Amino acid sequence: MMRISIGILSFAAFSVLAGCAKTQKAGPEPVPVVAEIVATQQVQPSWTYSGEIRPDTEVQLAFKEPGYIAALYRVKGVDGRMRDLQVGDEIPARATLGRLRSSDYEASLNSAVGQQRSVQGTLDVSQAELNRAKADQAKADLDFERAHALYAAKAMTRPDYDAAVDQHTSATASVEAAVRQIEARRGQLSAASAQAVSARINLGDTSLNAPMPGVIVEKSVEPGSLVAAGTRAFTLDDTRVVKVNFGVPDSMLAHLKLGAPVPVQLDALQGRTFTGQMTGISASANRESRVFNIEVTLPNRDRLFKVGMIARIRIEQANTQTVPVVPLTALMTTESDSNNYSVFTVTERDGKQFAQLKSVRIGETFGKSVVIDEGLTPGERIVVNRTNQLSDGSLIRVIKQERQQ
Repeated sequence: MMRISIGILSFAAFSVLAGCAKTQKAGPEPVPVVAEIVATQQVQPSWTYSGEIRPDTEVQLAFKEPGYIAALYRVKGVDGRMRDLQVGDEIPARATLGRLRSSDYEASLNSAVGQQRSVQGTLDVSQAELNRAKADQAKADLDFERAHALYAAKAMTRPDYDAAVDQHTSATASVEAAVRQIEARRGQLSAASAQAVSARINLGDTSLNAPMPGVIVEKSVEPGSLVAAGTRAFTLDDTRVVKVNFGVPDSMLAHLKLGAPVPVQLDALQGRTFTGQMTGISASANRESRVFNIEVTLPNRDRLFKVGMIARIRIEQANTQTVPVVPLTALMTTESDSNNYSVFTVTERDGKQFAQLKSVRIGETFGKSVVIDEGLTPGERIVVNRTNQLSDGSLIRVIKQERQQ
């Protein structure tokens, strides 16, 4: 009876120990993953900047003289009828954009011209008087010479000689007075002529002409409105050529060259890419932003580019580089910060495989792959299938290792 009890107890103890051992072996199952070795690829590094389409030239046009707007430039509307100039209209060079009421300026010009003619008339009279005075002086000179000879020969009395001297002196004084009058009249004529020229210029300034072909982007006058001298009436943009300006740090200057072709992409035109030319590199950085201003010029023959469109400029490095690349499916972000990226690498310890979370800094995207600028080295293994079961340190099992394409 005792032996049976001992046997039963031994069996029970063995069962308990076996159960404990089985409990200790139980643990988390490894997460199956697909891995890939970080490969390298020859790429041409590039940088993308944003800018705004600006006109080649923008001028603000104002009337030099004050007055009432009499008329504006007329264009044909979409309905075929003529209408006054509006914002967005294209105008040719030398077009008369607006005219002031000219009656007051015409009256001023007529008055100035009349004054000029009047002074010219008095100058003509003074010139005639000078001519007569010179003729009298010539006769008085001859009479004086004869009287001087006769008086020296004692053939003329003293009173007759004194009369000849007085006549000669008077004739000379008359000529001098006539000359002074001529000079005064000429000064008056010069002033009157200047007044007439000024009045003629003022009359011409009642018309405001376009210095170049372009597009009206601002208009602040209407027929009948009163404008002061210097009041801006129109803003005109020359968009036959447009420009894109953007700023770059000093580290980019080595990759820039004047005259180089530059791809420019415009989302407003269905993402089409056009080729511009680098026409300006600032000689100094902006004191506040510390960036250098770059200018790219685009021909606008078809008038596709509108002022204010957002453009993306792509600057490419001349030489290629060997860089690590990974599939886009390997990247992970957090809900709190979608700008920080990380990947899971495959590590081994004690014959087991684990997922290790590593932060990375990404570069340019090429198809389904992305360049890793920082955080990974070629040859490392990474998890490329997206799964929510992984966390830093998770036990994993690589069920398939893809080959980078």
